[in-house]
Parts: sequence; C-alpha cells; structure tokens
Amino acid sequence: MTHFLQETQTQNSLMSFGIFKIINALLVVVAAGVLFLFTSGNESNTLKHAEPCSEPLTFQVGNIDDRFQVSEAELADLLESISETWSEAAGKTVMKYADDGEIRVNLVYDNEQQMTDSERQYRDRLRREEQEISRLEAEYERMNNRFDEKSAEYQHDSAELQQEIDRLNAWVNEQNSAGGFYDDDLERFEERKTEIDQKAINLNGRAEQLMAEADELNRFLDEINKKIDHKNNLIKEYNQTFSGVQRFTQGTYEWKGDDRWINVFQFSSHRELELVIAHEMGHAIGIDHVSNSESVMHHLMGNQSGTTLQLSEEDVRALNNICRSGDE
Repeated sequence: MTHFLQETQTQNSLMSFGIFKIINALLVVVAAGVLFLFTSGNESNTLKHAEPCSEPLTFQVGNIDDRFQVSEAELADLLESISETWSEAAGKTVMKYADDGEIRVNLVYDNEQQMTDSERQYRDRLRREEQEISRLEAEYERMNNRFDEKSAEYQHDSAELQQEIDRLNAWVNEQNSAGGFYDDDLERFEERKTEIDQKAINLNGRAEQLMAEADELNRFLDEINKKIDHKNNLIKEYNQTFSGVQRFTQGTYEWKGDDRWINVFQFSSHRELELVIAHEMGHAIGIDHVSNSESVMHHLMGNQSGTTLQLSEEDVRALNNICRSGDE
C-alpha cells in the first residue's frame, strides 16, 4: 500500500532577542578650583622676632575641636616631626615640641572645615556609587555574555533543525514522485518526524527561557541606569555646591603681647595638616612667603610635592637668611 504525504509543517521559528541597551554617559565631575591661602596674624610683624634661631622656638598642643578627630598625641607627634624637619634644614635646633611650649597650636573648626568635610562626604558617596555601578556593570556583562552564548547555541541548533526539516521534505517529495510510500517508508517517516517534533519542542522551550532571560537582563539594565541617573544627580549637586574658586585661609600665626599661637582652620588630609602647621611655624620663626609654588612657605597650597613634608631650596634659604640675621 502506498501513501502520499504533505510536506512536514513543523514550526521552528527563529527568534531574535534584541536587548535594549541604554548606557547613560556619566557626567564628568567638575573639579572644584580651590585655592588654599596661608596667612600670618600680623604679616608686617613676622620678621620682627628678637634674635631668631638664637634659642629654639617651642610649640605645645593647644585646643583641638573634637570634630577634627585628631588626638593630642597625634598633634604632638606632628609638631615634633615638623620641628625636626626645620631644625635639620638649619643645621641646629631652631624649633621643638614641649608640653609647656611658648606657642600653642590650636585646631579650630569653622565653616571652612565644615565645607571641606561636606565635600569629602560627597566624594565618598560618589565613590561608593561608582563602585556599585561598576560591580553591577561587571555582573551585567557576565550575564549578557552567557546569554549571547546560549542564544548563539539556540540559533545554531535551530538552523540544524531547519536543515533536517528541509531534508525530510525533500525525501518526502522524492518518494511521492516515485509513486508514494510503502509501509516501511511510512514508518521511517514517522520516526524522523517524531524526532524533529521533539527537537522543535525542546527548542521552543529554550526560546521561552531565552526570552525570560532577556527580560531579566533588561530589568537589570534598568536598575543600572537608575543608579547612573542617581549618581549624575549627585554630581550635579556636587558641582553646584563646590565648583568655582573658594579661597580658604587654612591657618594663621598670631600673637598678642607675649601670648602667641597658631590656629589651623581647615585641612582635608594628614599631609595638609602637616603642611599648614609647617607653614605657620615658618612664620613663627620669622620667614615670609617665598615665590616658588612648590615651597612650604608659598602663600598657596597645591603644588607642594611629595607625600611627606619636604622643604624646598627656597624654604631652606629663607630659613638660613633668618638664622644668619639673628647671629649678626
């Protein structure tokens, strides 16, 4: 008995999984142009020390506002270290730390330091946001790469299945043209068709899974974009609050009669604190500002090099000129 068959119509739709990728361009933080000013209490009097360098100037720990989070011991160590730096440059002890030193060093918390702390908090928030976004983007990249691999495997298997369908249909056409199918041919056809149908069912299941993963990827990307938007808003707030030039007086050296003191108003790091104190201690011994922007005694902070205190040639020359004038 012969049979005539229609071409197999097993559906094997190839699906496209286009992921809508929106990566917002991150706004660039406009770095605040901040100039930090050093001043002394009475500039015209800073060079009127009696016999500079003839005896060591002594410095003690004064009042420390708790909001600076600097202990008395830390400040004492800093005063001792800075004194040693100036003394080594002079070739003799010109400054030293003493519990009852003649010049008090105070850390005075005011609006300038409050602004610095607020800026630091913003930067910390932005850094945390950036780290979280980077982590999520790396996770998204991993998920997307795996999705692309599975999608490519699906496309490959779909193409192979389509080739099987085409071959089966070609064979069916050949058999029909030759007079039809005998029972054993029909059994062979049913077996091949059953295999194709099962593969198609499996592929359709994989297609549904890929679509679900594509939706998950898009939701994940939406969350990343929301975080990017949030970070951009923080950047806008930061730029509105802190951009522009702000001239800060970070420290002063002052005196009234025999009472002398150094006030430090603002610093953003241990190194800045060290630099401000070293600058004002230089004023205390009688050194005026120097022109080299890399010098400790320059009137602006920003170009001083190194992570630790380093006196420039101009600093040392100014110190030695002061000490020589005291020896004459």
